[in-house]
Amino acid sequence: MSDHDDHWFEHPFGPAPGNGTVHDAWADEPWIVDVHGPDDDLPRLPADVLQSHGDVLAVLLHLVGPERAGPPALWFLLLDDEDRCLPLVLPVNDVPLRADPAVAAQVMTGLASVLDREAPGGSLVVACVRAGGGDRGAFETSWAAALREAADDRGLRVRAVAALGANRARILEW
Repeated sequence: MSDHDDHWFEHPFGPAPGNGTVHDAWADEPWIVDVHGPDDDLPRLPADVLQSHGDVLAVLLHLVGPERAGPPALWFLLLDDEDRCLPLVLPVNDVPLRADPAVAAQVMTGLASVLDREAPGGSLVVACVRAGGGDRGAFETSWAAALREAADDRGLRVRAVAALGANRARILEW
């Protein structure tokens, strides 16, 4: 394929006018360095304390967004010791429809370690997410119980467990 072949897209690299050398059409665009890290796609989380069911659901619905209509997943939102959101969110995809206690234990061990290091005394909010979910189905209740037990075994405080679906959401445990 040559530089003169027709393409369905306009490539930003091509011969410079007049001299035939390849140039970068974006070279004059300023680089923006993100000093906050690679989590650009994480929605802005509230700085206020999560005090009510409505506060928790609002944050989770905003955070999970259209993925509520996707395949089963578990989302973990970490909170500080005053129940304010930390910029630490863990989505776990491809989870089985029935809770796996070994997976629950492994996830909670990792999250307990992160909270011990980053926010001693902190807690987490768990969201059981699936397209047809949002209430007390077998997926939600089995994962809520397995995750609660694994958290309790590690001394990890679970602030809330929520069920999120494409068309509904509710707090299962507070």
